[in-house]
Amino acid sequence: MKSAEGNGYVSSFFTYHDHWADSDPEDWDALTNEIDIEFTGNLNNSVQFTTHHPYWSQTQIVPINFNPHYEFHDYAIEWTPNSVRWFVDDIEVYSQAQAVINDLIYPQKIMMNLWSAIWEDWVGLWDPDTMPVMAYYDFVKYYEYTPGDGSYGSTNDFTLSWVDEFDIFDETRWEEAIHGFNSNYCQFDPLNVLFHDGKMILIASDTDYMLGDVNHDSIINVLDIIVIVDMLILNGVIINVADYNQDSEVNVLDIVQIVYVILND
Repeated sequence: MKSAEGNGYVSSFFTYHDHWADSDPEDWDALTNEIDIEFTGNLNNSVQFTTHHPYWSQTQIVPINFNPHYEFHDYAIEWTPNSVRWFVDDIEVYSQAQAVINDLIYPQKIMMNLWSAIWEDWVGLWDPDTMPVMAYYDFVKYYEYTPGDGSYGSTNDFTLSWVDEFDIFDETRWEEAIHGFNSNYCQFDPLNVLFHDGKMILIASDTDYMLGDVNHDSIINVLDIIVIVDMLILNGVIINVADYNQDSEVNVLDIVQIVYVILND
């Protein structure tokens, strides 16, 4: 992945015990299980690793020798009953032992998001005028824990289960969020999840938009088509409203539909 740069922004890859729909709010803190990889846009040479437990968390900011907002790198979590280990480009850079993670006992799903946090001492002061910003995800691999019968991981206890190269939006595997949460200035919107050029792109953008109006002049015309063609042919900056047909992809079908709208107007 490649994270988003800028004060206030958090780009993430994490696992999460999703219990909100079938538990009582009074029990939520007691059911917390989460393992994080996070990047804050105000820091240019670090990555943050965290485990969230019932009523407490443990975190570490680890220095790295590159800018994660400018380059793609591989990040991994290895979770077993005995430890949680984090890797950058296949090198272990941090771990938490069994004594720390022994209450991570619930199933967790894989999640990714981009959001703006309220905690200025953590992420810096967010300026909405810096939008749009983007975080890019090239692929996700999931390995099943198969102790004694694997071929991957620190002790060869994992077996590859699936790979998603993000060529398309796989609705059988992922969901696009439509919600927010406390301490987040953003509301998640499927409009801001796009698949293009073999990447999943998460976008933080203004909510005042018109589908197809990629140059933000409040008119849909041939100038918008030119910008979209630039995205597709010259790998220009991807703009969320270019996905006119809302299929989570920016491609020639969006151009066709915008041309149809222009001609019929």
